[in-house]
Amino acid sequence: MINTLFPIVFFFVLNTFFGNALIISASLNAAIFNQQQKESNHVLLKKLTEVFDENPDDGIELALELLEDEEVQSDSDLLVKIHCLLAEAYQSKQVGRLAIKYYHNALTHIPSNQNIDLELQIHLELGNEYYQLKEFSLAKEHFSEVLKLSNTYENTSELSQALHSLGNIDYFLGNYQQAKSHYFKALKIRRYIGDYKAIAASLNNIANIYNRLGVYDSAVYYYERSIDVKERVGDKKGIASSLKNLAAIEYFQDQYIQALDYNLKALRISEDLNDSVGLAYVYNNMALIYERLEKLEVAASHYFKALEIKESLNDRQSVAVTLNNLGMIFLKLNRFDESIEYLNKSLKISEDLGEKEGISAGLNNIAKVFEKQGNYRVALDYFLQSLEIDENIQNKRGIVQSSTGLAGLFIKLDQYDMAKNYAMQALELGLTLGAKKEIYECHNYLSKIYERNAEFEKALFHHKQHKAYGDSIFNSEVEKKTAWLQANYENEKQLAILKSEQKAAELEAEKLLQEHRFQRNLLILSSLALLLIAGIIYRSFSKQKKAKQLLHLRSKELEEANAVKSKLFSIIGHDLKGPIAGLYKLLELYQKGLLNQNEFEKVVPQLYKNVGSIMISLDNLLKWSMVEMEMLEAKPGTIHLKTAVAELSDFFSTLFEQKKIKFIISIPHDILIFADVNHISVILRNLLNNAIKYSYAGGEIEIAASDEGSHIKIMVRDTGMGMSDDELAQLFKKNISHSKAGTRGEKGTGLGLKLCKHYAEENKGDIWVESQPQKGTKFYITLPKAMDIHEKTA
Repeated sequence: MINTLFPIVFFFVLNTFFGNALIISASLNAAIFNQQQKESNHVLLKKLTEVFDENPDDGIELALELLEDEEVQSDSDLLVKIHCLLAEAYQSKQVGRLAIKYYHNALTHIPSNQNIDLELQIHLELGNEYYQLKEFSLAKEHFSEVLKLSNTYENTSELSQALHSLGNIDYFLGNYQQAKSHYFKALKIRRYIGDYKAIAASLNNIANIYNRLGVYDSAVYYYERSIDVKERVGDKKGIASSLKNLAAIEYFQDQYIQALDYNLKALRISEDLNDSVGLAYVYNNMALIYERLEKLEVAASHYFKALEIKESLNDRQSVAVTLNNLGMIFLKLNRFDESIEYLNKSLKISEDLGEKEGISAGLNNIAKVFEKQGNYRVALDYFLQSLEIDENIQNKRGIVQSSTGLAGLFIKLDQYDMAKNYAMQALELGLTLGAKKEIYECHNYLSKIYERNAEFEKALFHHKQHKAYGDSIFNSEVEKKTAWLQANYENEKQLAILKSEQKAAELEAEKLLQEHRFQRNLLILSSLALLLIAGIIYRSFSKQKKAKQLLHLRSKELEEANAVKSKLFSIIGHDLKGPIAGLYKLLELYQKGLLNQNEFEKVVPQLYKNVGSIMISLDNLLKWSMVEMEMLEAKPGTIHLKTAVAELSDFFSTLFEQKKIKFIISIPHDILIFADVNHISVILRNLLNNAIKYSYAGGEIEIAASDEGSHIKIMVRDTGMGMSDDELAQLFKKNISHSKAGTRGEKGTGLGLKLCKHYAEENKGDIWVESQPQKGTKFYITLPKAMDIHEKTA
């Protein structure tokens, strides 16, 4: 039995052993094959990457061929990497759609949860590509995937990029609070990992949010912090971008000098970098400033320069902005068809992009065109559409502009309740934003509305506020025009200097040429010729020196003339326009029968005070201008001082009575001076006017005179505000400056005391002052005695 079973068992065992051996051998062979295949694929991928680096087009062609290979298709890792290489290549060629296609293909071949880092990076790239294509909903989906995949990570660069990009999308869509939240989260991560360039970008975009919300102090703070970081990392292009944003804030608040300064700094950087985008932006901003300077044709030429660059870059959003600005230029030029044409082009681009702020601006400006043409109903529809968008996206600047436009339009439509509501809304928000132009317009509208409703006290209040802001805007206009004149003057001065330097260089070249000729002909020329050449050189040098001296003198004269002219403009606008406008308004109310006789008589003393102040200011300005032009000469004669002062006492009697001031004349009857009567009248009138202005109610003013032998000394004393040492030091300087307000807010031009000094010296006299704060002031004038003069000339 055993002998029978043995062969069977032996065969079974042998068969089992060899069967297992064959299985083990097959597994070993498969493992070896797979390892060799992976090594082969690794080498293949390395070679493919090298081809992409050398020539992307060749790389794309080879990669597409490999995707058809069955062995490649069986290796998911290799497939993912080839698809990623193709996507990156199309990204570099700016073919966004194909880049998106191959990134999606790569995602489909990544096994679930097998390579989180790669998935995260691909979602980030897809988000960026959709963002560039303005497909924001798809971009948000992929950036949100990055946030989900980053749950297990903290403080990664990819996470900060996704948060920052989500902020950009919300900012573009007008979701400012949500955008700000994303930016701050990204900033926190970037600070943790020390990515300074990214930190600067976050700070800049946070500033953009505050800028849009009208919180300008915060916007300026974050722009400046952004610039600090950009300077640290050498990001010149980023610095220029922040400077341009700062310029826009200053421009909106009518700070044109600061805006111009920021723009010029940005322009220099953009030119150094040959940055077309930056140059286009600065051209646009410079055009805005020229527009405010009423140089409309110059502004239009700058807008067209900016438009040409933006169109070449296919920057549609910026193109829309510039088209909008051109539309407003043509509106100001009353070229309505061209205005509507450019505004509609701008609006169409903004609608295509879904750029809500641009849509609102376009609608608002189209409304202004129809309003100016008298088509009020159509204008109303556009204004309301604009306001609705601004309110939805919390665009405070736009709300102020649309509400102001609606207020003015409803007045034209005789709907005064609606006009009042919009004017009040615009005024309240405009005050928080510092929007002077809109505040000025709203006070004017409210003055008209309250006057129509017979609420004269409120009407007068808003009229005064309207004039006050008008003065402020007027001063800004003077400052702008002064800046324009100064810029032209600086250009002319620089041109003159360059010409002078060029002439000097030509003279120097001529001198060197003559020296060479002298050396060449040294053996021929006699000592007489040597002296002649030396004389020519000396003469040339003298001419050059005189030309430079003359240029320097002329430049200094121009600077002084410009300074005086600008200050006189400012004084006339600020100190005379307001009182005259107030006087005109009161007389208008009286003329219309809105003030009765009793009410008018109550304001007569104030009218007298205002008219007297205006008369003195105008007289001082006239005489000062004549002094500057050297048109006045002293014509001395004998003056009975006490009589001259008594006449002035009558002139100022109303002002003495209003402030309950005791006026004392302590002048001996026999005091005679030898001087120009008009000059002495100006001196005494200005000194008395100042004494009244700076005296408190119930104070005392005295004019005294004494015979000092060779001359007469006059004293004008008050018990009023007095002056500090710094104020005393500034009194008689030649520069023109505003005087400080009196005890009841009285204003002055600051010219009076300059005239006093000039006339005193013109009449061979002198003037000086003694004063202490709150202890009053004493002015002293010395003038020649009439008797002494007659004796000397007899």
